[in-house]
Amino acid sequence: MIDFSELGDKIMDFFSQRQKALLLSSILAIFFCAALIALIFIPQKREVPSSNFRSPPLEADQDLLLPQGVSIPQDYAVSRETKEKWTEEEVKEWLSVPDAGAVEKLSRANDALVKNITEAAP
Repeated sequence: MIDFSELGDKIMDFFSQRQKALLLSSILAIFFCAALIALIFIPQKREVPSSNFRSPPLEADQDLLLPQGVSIPQDYAVSRETKEKWTEEEVKEWLSVPDAGAVEKLSRANDALVKNITEAAP
């Protein structure tokens, strides 16, 4: 078993014989820590780039070309008058009547969506 009183005596003897070395090393350690803290926390001045830079004036040797504006294709209608009723030709061109299978598939998809929403509701 360790005899702590003997260990304490050895430590006391070690430091009592080397007091000058201990004092000097402690002072050096404190100065080192202070210098390290000063280097880390004291901001260093950095060279700021000069804002006096000016570019030489532009000397155009040709006429400046302006970009073209937005071009609208000829077939594009900016606005149009809406009719109250479609003609038979417009109905055949733009409207497609779904078959019974497509309607049933859409109904099942809607039911599944409603079921998912209502299951998640508290």
